Amino acid sequence: RRSRPMETFLGFVGLLLFIEVTNAICFLVGVYSSEGMIFVNSLMLATVSIVCVIEITIFSHKFRTVLKTLGAINQVSTESQVKRIVWITVTGNLFFFTRAFLETVFAGMLLVYYKEYGTVEKVFSHATWDTYILLKHWTEVIILGLMLYILQSRFTAAAARAGYQAVPDAAAAQQQTAGEQTSLNV
Repeated sequence: RRSRPMETFLGFVGLLLFIEVTNAICFLVGVYSSEGMIFVNSLMLATVSIVCVIEITIFSHKFRTVLKTLGAINQVSTESQVKRIVWITVTGNLFFFTRAFLETVFAGMLLVYYKEYGTVEKVFSHATWDTYILLKHWTEVIILGLMLYILQSRFTAAAARAGYQAVPDAAAAQQQTAGEQTSLNV
C-alpha cells in the first residue's frame, strides 16, 4: 500500500509535535535546563533538515517524471519547467543541508562546552554564538532571494521546442471553435 502525501505529512508533524511537547515538559519539570532544551531542539532541527533533503529529492524526481511524461503525451516541451524544478530542488537541498550542518555543529559545540566546563553558558556569550545566529538567519535570507529569482526567471528552451507543436492559445481555440459552429449553422 502506497502512503499518501498528506498522511506522511501529518505523521511527521505529529511526531515533531510529540517531541516538542515532551521537550517542553522535561524542561518544565526540571529534567534539564533551557540549555538542554536548546540542545534537543538543535538535534531535532538537524534531523528534520536531513529528512527534508531526502523528501525534496524524492518528490522532485517523481514530479519531474510526471511532467516529462505529460509533455511527451501532449507533445509539448517541458524542459523549462523541469529546469526550474531542478533549480528549486538544488536550492532547497543546499539550504536544508546547510541548516543540518549548522545545527549539528551547534549541538557538538554544546556537548564540547558541557564536557569541558560542566555548563554551556559560555556558548551563548561567545563570538561563536553570534556567528551561528548570523549564519542561521542569513541562510534564510539567501534561500528566499534565490527562490524569488528562480521563480521569476525564464528558463526558456527555444531550441528544444523545434520538434514540438505549439500549444494553441485558449482564447484563440475558443474563437476558432465558435467560428466553425456559426459557419455550420449557416
